[in-house]
Amino acid sequence: MEIRSTGNPIHWVRTQIGDKYAELLSEIQRAAITLDLEVFVVGGTVRDWVLGKELKDIDLSVIGDALVLVDEISKTLDITIVKYKKFHTATIKTAEIEIDVVSARSEIYNYGGALPEITLGNLNDDLRRRDFSINAMAISMNTPYEFMDPLKGMTDLDKGIIRILHDQSFIDDPTRLFRMFRYASRFDFAIESETCRTAETAIAENCLTTISKERLTHEMVLILNEPNTDSAVKYLIEFDVLGIPGVYNPLILFSTMKQELKWVALMSMYEKKYYEMFFQKFSLDRQNANAIKEFINLCSILDDNDADLLNEMDIGRMYLLLKGIPRITLDAYVMCNINTDLVKLLQQYMMYTDRVKLNLNGMDLINLGVDKNQISEVIDVLIIKTLKGEISSKSEEELIVVQYVNGLND
Repeated sequence: MEIRSTGNPIHWVRTQIGDKYAELLSEIQRAAITLDLEVFVVGGTVRDWVLGKELKDIDLSVIGDALVLVDEISKTLDITIVKYKKFHTATIKTAEIEIDVVSARSEIYNYGGALPEITLGNLNDDLRRRDFSINAMAISMNTPYEFMDPLKGMTDLDKGIIRILHDQSFIDDPTRLFRMFRYASRFDFAIESETCRTAETAIAENCLTTISKERLTHEMVLILNEPNTDSAVKYLIEFDVLGIPGVYNPLILFSTMKQELKWVALMSMYEKKYYEMFFQKFSLDRQNANAIKEFINLCSILDDNDADLLNEMDIGRMYLLLKGIPRITLDAYVMCNINTDLVKLLQQYMMYTDRVKLNLNGMDLINLGVDKNQISEVIDVLIIKTLKGEISSKSEEELIVVQYVNGLND
């Protein structure tokens, strides 16, 4: 794969995402010329253009201070600009995409997982600080629109491999492990052998302990949102990134799964006795945290009672055990534990309970003499008798309720 002439990047931006963004880049180009600054399209933007992928955002590197450039742009355009003064970078926000404008720089990490200390530098410095060779290419926005590839990113794109740029890469920034898995999965690339060894060494040295729960959670969310999540999760488990014993389950398909089940599905690939450890590693929102807690609770109930349930096949007992478990949690268990005897019993239970629809409601029960504090107990009795096929009509339900009330009054 070779690029002989790229042409003006603005032209291919216009073709890919339209006139609006091409004109915005033209304004950036104009401002750069006015300020005598060199600007390059860099990183994932160049990578995706070479691969013929849809552009999700635009990355620009400025030789000089990017903040000076965006200040100049803001004089003529009504746009939203977020500045990060410490790093001399800015993000231009639009309705559809973002344009990241960074100052070309070198970076020094004083310790693993730290935010880097930066020094403004040249394009070579800026490309060498990046994560992988395929993200370390640049195209000048100044004529003659030179293509810059000092780290052989094009060669690696051609070979279909992910390669880091130095052996401290994962120690400096452990989140690169997750990006490696995402890129390998997204593009169906292999991970270069030396990069694999470097990753394994960094993981063995507990590099992830240097980043916060919030950063770890953010990276995992990105993994779970990848188009090819299954492959990314396989890498995650095979590299033992979390330090928890687990086995990848190819029967669990993230690509066809509801979003709210993905965290539970991921946890299910680890040994049950480590579920709580998995949960404690992340800072989850309430919905996902509750989903995991409900799943752990269901696993505990089933583990404590599975032998009895399978031997007795008592649907009434199953109902009393499982009535407080949300349906989506039962679905998750079935999805994560395919074709076991207990799962087959659980599927049968869900099929039966799905068909149950009582004819009497709470007000009906009160009118028949049921105390409001005993309504849930009576409903349980009616549901169990319906599940067992002992009653099937409103009149039969009423008879059971009357007998219940009379029994209390005897």
